[in-house]
Amino acid sequence: MPIAINTEHVDLADSVRSLVARAVPSEVLHSALETPVDNPPPYWRSAADQGLTGVHLAESVGGQGFGILELAIVLAEFGYGAVPGPFVPSAIASALIAAHDPQSPVLADLASGAAIASYAIDSGLTATRSGDTLVIRGEVRAVPAAGQAGLLVLPVAIDSGEEWVILDADTLEIEPVQSLDPLRPVAHVRANAVEVGDDRVLTNLSRNAAHALISTLLSAEAVGVARWATDTAAAYAKIREQFGRPIGQFQAVKHKCANMIAVTERATAAVWDAARAVDEAAAGAVDAHVGFAAAVAATLAPVAAQHCAEDCIQVHGGIGFTWEHDTNVYYRRALVIAAAFGRAADYPQRVVDTATATGMRGIAIDLDPDTEKLRDEIRAEVAALKAIPREERTTAIAEAGWVQPHLPKPWGREASPIEQIIIAQEFASGRVKRPAMGIAAWIIPSIVAFGTDEQKQRFLPPTFRGEMIWCQLFSEPGAGSDLASLTTKATKVDGGWRITGQKIWTTGAQYSQWGALLARTNPSAPKHNGITYFLLDMASEGVEVKPLRELTGNAMFNTVFLDDVFVPDHLVLGEVDRGWEVSRNTLTAERVSIGSSEPPFLPSLDKFVDFLRDGHFDQIEQNRAGVLIAEGHAAKLMNMRSTLLTLAGGDAMPSAAISKLLSMKTGQGYAEFAVSSFGTDAVLGDEKTREGEWAQYLLASRATTIYGGTSEVQLNIIAERLLGLPRDP
Repeated sequence: MPIAINTEHVDLADSVRSLVARAVPSEVLHSALETPVDNPPPYWRSAADQGLTGVHLAESVGGQGFGILELAIVLAEFGYGAVPGPFVPSAIASALIAAHDPQSPVLADLASGAAIASYAIDSGLTATRSGDTLVIRGEVRAVPAAGQAGLLVLPVAIDSGEEWVILDADTLEIEPVQSLDPLRPVAHVRANAVEVGDDRVLTNLSRNAAHALISTLLSAEAVGVARWATDTAAAYAKIREQFGRPIGQFQAVKHKCANMIAVTERATAAVWDAARAVDEAAAGAVDAHVGFAAAVAATLAPVAAQHCAEDCIQVHGGIGFTWEHDTNVYYRRALVIAAAFGRAADYPQRVVDTATATGMRGIAIDLDPDTEKLRDEIRAEVAALKAIPREERTTAIAEAGWVQPHLPKPWGREASPIEQIIIAQEFASGRVKRPAMGIAAWIIPSIVAFGTDEQKQRFLPPTFRGEMIWCQLFSEPGAGSDLASLTTKATKVDGGWRITGQKIWTTGAQYSQWGALLARTNPSAPKHNGITYFLLDMASEGVEVKPLRELTGNAMFNTVFLDDVFVPDHLVLGEVDRGWEVSRNTLTAERVSIGSSEPPFLPSLDKFVDFLRDGHFDQIEQNRAGVLIAEGHAAKLMNMRSTLLTLAGGDAMPSAAISKLLSMKTGQGYAEFAVSSFGTDAVLGDEKTREGEWAQYLLASRATTIYGGTSEVQLNIIAERLLGLPRDP
């Protein structure tokens, strides 16, 4: 997903992309590599007429009256188009001024496009006071678009602090210098006793707020570059043929492209949240974690842009290394954006410092105030449930459809997306616990969708009450993620089926009363056909469960042997030979669940932050820790955005595949970091000790990139279903 989610934001993004594609095609970019673009650029008037120069500025100064989130959407599209000239620096400068005073008189010309501004994130300027006047001296290096701007918003050391000051370009010495990206010119700026009044000092803009604003908007442009690189690499991989087939069919290329969209999606989620945080603070919301959200975005977005641009070149091969190809333009832009943040190591440090000192920014879905009546009704119902005696409460919750409220009545509440969110929030805030479904949560939707009335009545009520425990009998020794290759055989007999085979990696089978079982009922059919979905009584004669002791020494998984097990016809779920369709329903629920959760046998993000808070780490370790926290926080944001997509009826599987791929790897990273910090004490294995506890986490973490579909399978899903790359032959 791009930054935009709701309809209005999608329309804005589409409108901007249309303008950019029309006004700044590839040939304009390449021409600008050789000849500087006019100032203002040819597209400037069109952008201003469309309101883009003032999309984030108040209507009273001629702007559109929107916020930083809308500006971030615009800048991401300008990044996607690698638009030349001063638009992005000018937008950032005007946002800094507006953060100080939304009614500043200098904003009118910036909103209309009559003036151009630029900014710097740090500088060597200092000021001394002479009455009501500041006298500024010093130099600012590599200011973007300084030579094209009439106003410069620059940080100045004043007294013992730092303030951003508006300076007129004609009072400064501006020395254009060669830019690594000719489309984003830069200049050194010098002030030689330049005098300005206090009215040009942005006293209401703190250093932290300025850095948060700048880094958020730069990150927005960066994710636009990353998205272009991903889309372009995938498009080329579809048509470029080598060895008689498209290169996108080769797994090495396919996985590279899938990783590109994964890191882009993660960075996009971080930018979306950072922009929301800035807007919330501007609206008066008390949020001490705007800087945290912005630092998370700045940790992830420029890296995503640079790595995706590099991988785009790699996918294109030799042609990607030519001056004439667009990859040249975007790689240069990615490098210049990354440099514009200043010291890259500062942002992970801010992430870890904030997380360990004041905590991370909360993650919540904003709801329309009109939903408060619905919230009051649900809150009252939750309170009534809480008043019921504990031994009766579970049944009441199950019978009222609260366990999985999105399901149709009577099993759920046919809850709308908004209602589902409110239900989850109110049960959490009311401290009313709903029965944990475990693996049954993946199977229930399949029973609802494909089960007979008799099956639903028999299995759903006790499952919702938590009385019926389920396991999933899909994987086999020779068919792990490739379920279509399963060999467990079901033979038709009078009144049912005789099933023989072996299942493996079956979580919790030793505790389960029932299992969801896939078996081949038509061996002559194509491998995706001829499979049937059965509901298996685990107490049936011929079922043997053998716990499988894993790397940790524990036995969460099992091998299940099926020796001529009889399953009656009425326990077939769905149609005979159509079990693949039913299993896809289960697998979608499984991967959405896995991707959106932190496994109980791994450290959570909060636990990792607690670990950091209690220890002492050098700067290299703190940098790595900051990256892991940023990744973990962004994974939660991705899950929230994926939830919005899922609740709206979208296809959850590809987004869930990205979430699982990244969040499981980050979870492994927490444990790897902790154990590596123990030095020689890392050999201690007693789980009662801090070292032994984290060692156990590390051992257990190796499973997370395997179960529920290996990372390699997730990469295939992402590449094929999100990027449209060809399937393996």
